[in-house]
Amino acid sequence: MVFHPPEHPATFLTQPRVWRCAWAVLFTVLAVMLCHTPANAQPKDLTVDEALAQFYENNLDIIINRYEVDKSYADYVTAKLIPNPNLTVNYNNLEISRGHTNRGDNTQLTIRVDQLIETAGKRTHRANTANELYEAAKIGHKDVIRNLLIGFYTLYYAINLDMFNTDFAKQELVLYNRLLEIAKKKHNAGFLSTIDYTKLKMRRIELANNVVNTETQLKNDLSAFAVLLGKEEQCRPARVRLHENLRKYNEEELVSTAQENRYDLLSLKRQLRAAENAVLLAKAGRVPDFSIGGEYDSIGNPAKNGVGAGFSIPLPIFSRSQGAILRSEAAKKQVETQITKVKRVITMEVQQSLNTYNASARVFQTYNGSKPEMDTLMTNSTKAFTLGGITVLDLLDAERTYRDFMTKYHQAFIQAILNSELIKVYTGEMK
Repeated sequence: MVFHPPEHPATFLTQPRVWRCAWAVLFTVLAVMLCHTPANAQPKDLTVDEALAQFYENNLDIIINRYEVDKSYADYVTAKLIPNPNLTVNYNNLEISRGHTNRGDNTQLTIRVDQLIETAGKRTHRANTANELYEAAKIGHKDVIRNLLIGFYTLYYAINLDMFNTDFAKQELVLYNRLLEIAKKKHNAGFLSTIDYTKLKMRRIELANNVVNTETQLKNDLSAFAVLLGKEEQCRPARVRLHENLRKYNEEELVSTAQENRYDLLSLKRQLRAAENAVLLAKAGRVPDFSIGGEYDSIGNPAKNGVGAGFSIPLPIFSRSQGAILRSEAAKKQVETQITKVKRVITMEVQQSLNTYNASARVFQTYNGSKPEMDTLMTNSTKAFTLGGITVLDLLDAERTYRDFMTKYHQAFIQAILNSELIKVYTGEMK
């Protein structure tokens, strides 16, 4: 059967079957466009806050340490539990006759249940100690995150430096290629010697290799960044914009904030409260616990049944928890000393981080003040070489000077921004 289209196109387009086919094709094309992802898609750019959110949620070191909190909670649950009763069953003096066991006149069945009763609030002190350690573990987990943030910020801004270096290396190569075209024309015209022209071409190899090296460093750091965020696919930090305004800090305010917010200090304070409860628990050990029990007895044949009750208590004559008390008091003093040390360490770390930041800020301001001069030097050197005003060696020297300056300029800026973020880490100001 041969299909013959109608004479008038309008009549053809109004046929229901044609419209169904057209809509099917349209939806297929749209689905392909929406679902198709190019193989060379660029990694997603993440702001600091976006990257931090993924870091907190997916970083494997954070997840691993989080189980320490769960284990501490399990200890707290255990500490609150009442000791289980003991069940004792004895069946004695069975008579053995012709391979069979029979109940005799002296046969006795005893079923006894004993329950340990803790005195002097031991279970309460034990639960309070475990609870304080649990709270300390939760705070300590935040301090683990705080320390991991040092690596996070370092890598985040290292990638930004990689991107600066890669962009500059590519831009430098593009400009140098234009310069090399001019040098080629001068060489062909006889105004540039073969030796000088060869030197310029050799320099281009160095610049091309620099692009390869910077791109490789960027790829490696991006891979490490994906692992840091706990992601399978690659993503990258959003580009930091160069700016001249760097924040100023007050040392006294930073130290005060750190003494209030640092999680290592807060965790030690909860550990001190746990140690104080441990001392109370050890002293409560001087009061002996006792057991009470009930008993059912069945004696003889025929059986005579009876019940009974009793209790047992150790006599505190020789051991009265002397060692446990001394140990708990020593542990308490140890924590108190650790608190004193950590307070001093916090002050030192804040001061050092502030000094480092101020130094990096001054270094960047120095480079930033000289940048216009260096830009002018490179522009004038390129023009002068084009016009024959300077030699190839002068041009190469100017190009290397400018490249070294720009590398240090970008590095100084990134270092200043990184040190600014690290101040927040040392003061305990986590987002």
